[in-house]
Amino acid sequence: MARPLATDTIVAIATGAGPAGIGIVRISGPTALEIGCRLHRVRHQPSHTLRYAMIREPITGEILDDALVAVFRAPRSFTGEDVVEIQGHGGSVTLKRVFSACLAAGARAARAGEFSERAFTNGRLDLAQAEAVADLIAAGTVAAQRAARRQAAGELSDEVRTAGSLLKGVLARIHASIDFPEEVGEIDAPAVAAGLASAGERLRRLISGAAYGRRLRDGIRVVLTGRPNVGKSSLLNALAGSDRAIVTPIPGTTRDIVWEDLEIDGIPVRALDTAGIRATTDPIERIGVDRARQAVESADIVVAVLDAESGLEPEDHLMLAGLSERLCIVAINKSDRGDAHTLTTTLRSTLPEGCRIVATTAPRSIGIDALRRAIGAAAGAPGAGADAPLVTSARHEAAILRALKDIEEAERTLAVGLPPELIAVDIHAALQALGEITGEAAREDIIAGIFARFCIGK
Repeated sequence: MARPLATDTIVAIATGAGPAGIGIVRISGPTALEIGCRLHRVRHQPSHTLRYAMIREPITGEILDDALVAVFRAPRSFTGEDVVEIQGHGGSVTLKRVFSACLAAGARAARAGEFSERAFTNGRLDLAQAEAVADLIAAGTVAAQRAARRQAAGELSDEVRTAGSLLKGVLARIHASIDFPEEVGEIDAPAVAAGLASAGERLRRLISGAAYGRRLRDGIRVVLTGRPNVGKSSLLNALAGSDRAIVTPIPGTTRDIVWEDLEIDGIPVRALDTAGIRATTDPIERIGVDRARQAVESADIVVAVLDAESGLEPEDHLMLAGLSERLCIVAINKSDRGDAHTLTTTLRSTLPEGCRIVATTAPRSIGIDALRRAIGAAAGAPGAGADAPLVTSARHEAAILRALKDIEEAERTLAVGLPPELIAVDIHAALQALGEITGEAAREDIIAGIFARFCIGK
């Protein structure tokens, strides 16, 4: 999608403003080299070179910093424009003074994400790649960083464009049969069906990992729930590998929500230990129980903790019945003190389909690895060797689902023998949806909203 090229030059501090060994001020735009010349002579500096410089205030001539100056000439730069980077000493005062000198020399302060937006506008990145830049910066785990890096390299965009090319090939066949019926004849239904099926298969492969992708990017909330003294706090400590929650043999020790940030199968996990759920007259404990119920309602995954030593109590049956619509795991804790096998057999016939059961003994870390694997599996973590590009954005997932719906509608239209013009309408709609991912068909307000969440300087 063609967008107007920028006519002004922007500047931003591209690194943190706190104390640091190095700080970078980035300038991009038509007059970047002229502005650089007012701070240091860069006009004749070759592209993609780094030189030592004394950075001067353009009006007074005061030396502001000793720095290295990098020059990237258009179009071989991140933004596709002339870019000058001043790599000097870190620290808020020095960086702000160099930044102010750039403003005095004719640049304007960049908006959040404006460098990446210009890269998109100038064709250096498509929209999915640009979004991945923000995800790369925000990645909280190695797996999230890898997924963002692959998307930034264009792997997701390539898959989407391949599906789009298949649809365009089908569309060309349909239009040829409509426009040149005597030469081409009626549409080749088997070929059209095969093209639609191939495009749909690619998109379904992408969408199959979307739940995991979104959780990889956004993280999940895992809530440990159960009656008092079943070992929820011990399980949290075992998962965290530290004594995060207070553990005593006294029921009701946990009065409020205690949480710990973990990483499971690359997914950022906030694990919450909650107050034991039971009827109580203690007003403080009652508040904790209410908060525990609210935490369960907002959880992505619920770990229902049972006590193998005491067996199933009425409160356990009520808790499990309330989780019938939730993504849940049952942890049979204290398995070294009771018959976890018999309890597991009993539960199999009553639990929702897909609910995993894990036997644990938290203080001895028995079953903790299995519990972590169960949480990862419930979150949709792919098996070993999974190598398809991940869909990590809810926006991308929604666009792919719309495209799939349009493809399926085209397949139904073809199957019942309706006019080819109607099939073409559905294919055009699918292409429109896919174009929103790469930016070829995205609305201006969507594009603006995406770049607004970027940090300034990127």
